Amino acid sequence: MIRESRSTFVGLFLLSMSVLCWLALPSSARAQAVAIAQVSGNVTDSTGGAIANAQVRMIETEKQAAHTTVTNAQGEYVLPGLPVGPYRLEVTVSGFKDYAQTGIVLQVNNNVQINVAMQVGSLSEKVEVSATASMVETKENSISSVVDQRGINDLPLNGRQATQLIMSLGAASYGDAGDTGSKTFYSSTRISVAGGQGNGTAYLLDGGDNTDAMSNVNLPFPFPDALQEFSVETSAVSSRFGIHPGATVNVVTKSGSNAFHGDLFEYLRNGDLNARNFFALSRDSLKRNQYGGTAGGRIIRDKLFFFGGFQGTINRSNPPSTSTRIPTAAMLNGDFSAVASAACGGKPMTNPFAGGAPFPGNQVPVGLLNAVAIKTATQYLPIASADQCGNVTYGIPITGDENQYIGRVDWLQNSKHTLFGRYFVDTFKNPATYDGKNLLTTTQAGNLEMAQSLTVGDNYVFGPGTLNSFHATFNRRRDDRGPTSIPINPTLLGINMYSAVPNFLLFSVTGGFSTFCGTCAPGHFNVNAFQVADDVDIIRGRHQMAFGFNLVRVQNNTISGFQENGNFTFNGSRTGVPLADFMLGVPNDFTQTNATPDDLRSWIMSVYAQDTWKLSSRLTLNYGVRWEPTFADPDKYGRGTSSAWLVSMPASTASYTRTRPPDYFSKAIRGFRMPCGTAKR
Repeated sequence: MIRESRSTFVGLFLLSMSVLCWLALPSSARAQAVAIAQVSGNVTDSTGGAIANAQVRMIETEKQAAHTTVTNAQGEYVLPGLPVGPYRLEVTVSGFKDYAQTGIVLQVNNNVQINVAMQVGSLSEKVEVSATASMVETKENSISSVVDQRGINDLPLNGRQATQLIMSLGAASYGDAGDTGSKTFYSSTRISVAGGQGNGTAYLLDGGDNTDAMSNVNLPFPFPDALQEFSVETSAVSSRFGIHPGATVNVVTKSGSNAFHGDLFEYLRNGDLNARNFFALSRDSLKRNQYGGTAGGRIIRDKLFFFGGFQGTINRSNPPSTSTRIPTAAMLNGDFSAVASAACGGKPMTNPFAGGAPFPGNQVPVGLLNAVAIKTATQYLPIASADQCGNVTYGIPITGDENQYIGRVDWLQNSKHTLFGRYFVDTFKNPATYDGKNLLTTTQAGNLEMAQSLTVGDNYVFGPGTLNSFHATFNRRRDDRGPTSIPINPTLLGINMYSAVPNFLLFSVTGGFSTFCGTCAPGHFNVNAFQVADDVDIIRGRHQMAFGFNLVRVQNNTISGFQENGNFTFNGSRTGVPLADFMLGVPNDFTQTNATPDDLRSWIMSVYAQDTWKLSSRLTLNYGVRWEPTFADPDKYGRGTSSAWLVSMPASTASYTRTRPPDYFSKAIRGFRMPCGTAKR
């Protein structure tokens, strides 16, 4: 909790400083995120004639923020870069009655047309229309779907994970887990949209990049109560979007308004309240509590607004039963008759120290048993629970707690300039469960994860036909993966070798038990991404031109030590029985490598130009170009592929030869007998 509190405080401090620093810039240099919605149309008189120089205003009803333009000589108007939410459209022009239309609700990436027919009259008269505007797409060629706030709240989401909204829109499917797992945030997933690759989807949060640059999957999104809208766009998207060609997922968080609003919630899932599945032997044991709340409102009416929220998740579940095979008390006394019998799937044993001669009655002289194996079995394995074959059942508790915090501030400086800042942090804790007594519980990795996202952006309107939109984003994902803090390693067990990690041990017995795992290896997988992007929209006559750039600096800082402490495997090739190989200390293979650190640095860059040309009232032409080169990702310290040393033992040789390992080993490897040890690079 101390780490979480400090990280949250630091994030809020950075948000405040970023906002203050940004305000210090000149207006021409400031700008918000990429355009979210757009409204266009024609203003005509009762005969259908175009009305030029009509004043058109789109007013956000919750903030009273006005977005203004005037019609051109053809009576056309365009208002790009509008935030999502409810609006009121007002049109005024000399000699005509004022026009006002309510019931307009803009969604993510909307490009809608609202035509206005003015009536002759005095300025003191007004025509009011209360009707929902048509949301027909009038500009883009892409296919898009939107889940609004009501849909977000109504859809059943398992675990309240926002990425499941993509699946609800159709044409999407889950990919394999090849790019997710222990090196990405626990909730990240591969989703293929419209036949695209599972890691070919771009993710945006409030216009800022929200993609894990290490594996091209999503970074976490805020919980549903903090989301305003969620959209997916695919198939012939404009040149404004890029990096990942499959689809673009655009998520917008809630903001405050003049009215105060908020909620408190708790969602409970408890298997004790559920009926047993017809085919299951017992009821679901999952106990999940998700609780929290949100609050939003005004700081200064019509000017400054806030929004914040929190969600906590606690997961508990009875461990599933897992079966394996371990040494028995009889084996500790040299009696392998049961495990070598046909009833246990064994076969007569041979003596690897006597040219492969059989052990009479499968009885092994106690003096041949390995001291390390005896210590491991008696002190760290539940041999009292094993049957005559060594079969034992155990369970690893399932946990995983998560906390999400989000804060956002919106400032409407004037009708030309708006600014926002948003900070989001997600922490996940799933510690290792090893208690120092049962090595069978070490096969589940421990993870401490944190993902942070800070976005600052603003819009500046230079005139009726020019809008500049800028945003800067910083993302950081930390994944500290590793075993328990309880010290156990080959050296502590008595093997005369170098152990680089104080709390990691890899034993693997074919058909039997294993300790720790490949993804349990200690390491960290940390990714930082710094993004700046700018988009300019220029409206001239029947052309709506857009151009801009996107620049991301990625830092991948990773280190993994899968086999730093060596990897001992026992497959039965020495005695015919894998557990007997372990108890005699004769592995068929031993491999040890150094750690594999990477500090990779790379650039992601793109520039684009786009034009929407309205050839007629029924025909619109979209065309554009995007340049997105691929850069190398060199190591910060100029390192290439890390050198790895291994020591292996051919299974066909029974004689023991001690070979001096590379210099970074502090001692010769002894303890387990290793036939014909050879050092290779």
